[in-house]
Amino acid sequence: MNTLILKGRRQELRIGPSEPTRVIGERCNALGYKAVKRAVEEGRMEEVVKRARLQVDAGADAVNVNMVGTSIPEEVLLPRAVERIATEVDVPLSLDFGAPAALEAALKLLPGRALINSANGEARKLDPILELAARYGAAVIVLACDENGIPPDATGRVRIVERMLNRAESFGLGAADLLADAVCLGIGTDPSAAAVTFEACRRMRRELGLNVVLGASNAAYGLPMRKYLNAAYLVLAVDSGMNVTLTDPTLPELRWAILGADACTGRDEYCANFIRNYRQCEPAPASQEVKANA
Repeated sequence: MNTLILKGRRQELRIGPSEPTRVIGERCNALGYKAVKRAVEEGRMEEVVKRARLQVDAGADAVNVNMVGTSIPEEVLLPRAVERIATEVDVPLSLDFGAPAALEAALKLLPGRALINSANGEARKLDPILELAARYGAAVIVLACDENGIPPDATGRVRIVERMLNRAESFGLGAADLLADAVCLGIGTDPSAAAVTFEACRRMRRELGLNVVLGASNAAYGLPMRKYLNAAYLVLAVDSGMNVTLTDPTLPELRWAILGADACTGRDEYCANFIRNYRQCEPAPASQEVKANA
């Protein structure tokens, strides 16, 4: 499996089989967070910048930015947001978008190498995104979905991503430029949803040589105790080959689930990353753990 490299203002991010599971922070999202939508519509971009900083401080390796769904044209708002965030955090940015014109406007402003989130297998939509990725040197998330929707089985998802990989090669892009999204669906409405996704993760790595990403916060949608279900899902996803997740690193349950999964699967040799993160914690967690074990 290839190593994919992203670059922020000052930091380089390596994604690959020998690297820890990477976290893309999801909270700078006007479509998914009402507080973000309200802030950007009122001109308070500092709220989005604050969220970016908090996620990086909590361990995010990259920050996703989504300005879809506001009363301000995305072509205006997305480049404005990414320009501000890119000057405040050193990590790479992931660009979520609705309109390709908004994506291009943002790509023109970014230092380093961005991640495009995302392209799907619909023929009329795929080529323009691949062309932008090639022109601006960006990497691309390729989503296992096409004009017929999301296949209910792993084989269908793998075949869609395989077609997208083949098409990307005609633009000079290869496996080191793509992240495969095996598609995380809600477990509350389909008992087989997780198993199908995990099988797709394994096969995309094994058969296509691609790094794999999941927007894992979707797993427990509509269910109680959501963060704990999402934490369990993340552990199983890491074991199945997912090595990048779009999630909320400011939730300790999710952050420590990922660190623990890496430690248990051998991605974190001698638990060095787990221990380093533990040492960076405030004194309170350690004292609480001692009291709990007394």
